[in-house]
Amino acid sequence: MADKKRILFVGSFNPPADGRIGGQYFACRSLIESDLKDDFDFLLVDSTIDTIRASSVFKRLHKVPTRVLRCIRELLLSEVDAVLLFSSSGPSFVEKGSIGLLGKLLGKKVIIFPRSGPIIDNVARSKLYRRYLSAVVRSCDALICQSDYWRRFFLELVPERDGDKLVVIENWLPDSCFGDGAEKAYPRVMDRPLRILYFNRLERGKGIYDFLQAMLLLQRAGASVEAKIYGDGCERDNVQRFISENRLENTEYMGWLSSRKKDVISSFDLCLFTSHSEGFPNALLEVMALGVPVVASRVGAVNDLIEPGRNGFLVDAGSPDQMAQAVLTILREPSLLQEFSRRAIERVQEANRLGHAITKWRALLSTL
Repeated sequence: MADKKRILFVGSFNPPADGRIGGQYFACRSLIESDLKDDFDFLLVDSTIDTIRASSVFKRLHKVPTRVLRCIRELLLSEVDAVLLFSSSGPSFVEKGSIGLLGKLLGKKVIIFPRSGPIIDNVARSKLYRRYLSAVVRSCDALICQSDYWRRFFLELVPERDGDKLVVIENWLPDSCFGDGAEKAYPRVMDRPLRILYFNRLERGKGIYDFLQAMLLLQRAGASVEAKIYGDGCERDNVQRFISENRLENTEYMGWLSSRKKDVISSFDLCLFTSHSEGFPNALLEVMALGVPVVASRVGAVNDLIEPGRNGFLVDAGSPDQMAQAVLTILREPSLLQEFSRRAIERVQEANRLGHAITKWRALLSTL
């Protein structure tokens, strides 16, 4: 048997200190635990964040030198064939991009996978960041795009000749995240309150206050809805205060969702996904895989997941009034729920199972 290719893999492999697992951790662990390990030897450098709550970049910088030095050592001493870099936006992309540039200088193949919506804002705010991102893409052998939306975004930053480097691999879920195959049933006439889910981090950038404002608008309109919030983040205490001070009787904060996740998510009629920016949200994939229809902000790869009027609704980011109006439309036409549910499941089953992703990763890594 031929020797396995040795791949220096920089990503999230250890559970965060607070035990709150995010999409980056799942994506990295699922690759190294798949049968890819039969064909490739992964040398792991961990870059897991300490907590799912947003924290100052200065609190995270102290770990960067250790990671970079570890990568330099592996590149020089471990006969590495290729470098695989999972990054977020901002300083994370700068760090991983620098490792990639070093890898190219040492004659290694380099793949980088940016997985964060705010990278759009980074590029818009800084010409220097834009030039740096473009230089990294031009130098690497492949840049993984989370969807066609992201491929179009990166294509605007590089010469046309580099377009072949932009490879689309959508995010994925294990089979355990899908339902039992039975179609989720919805009433044709909504003779009970519509059950609404918030399933995301409690951060301003995730639109938690848009969600709360939408629920407040629905309460004032006398809409028959009840909402529950699952998640954690820097705004947790403020969210609870908002609910209390505004006498938001239709909304309850439930905490972090860790056990019986499938049963809990499946019990809802509708999910409002209110993020202001996204890469390709695993939380949204989980909801759709269980047949829960979605009203979502028009951001990132959500544009590829949701086909308006077919498997959900899209609204402008930061628009609680549009969110509320979409809910009122569904209350008037509850038959939409059944249609959205069926097509949401079909969409995720066809494109976002772990097995599909592993096939694409194997084909890409085998070319290195």
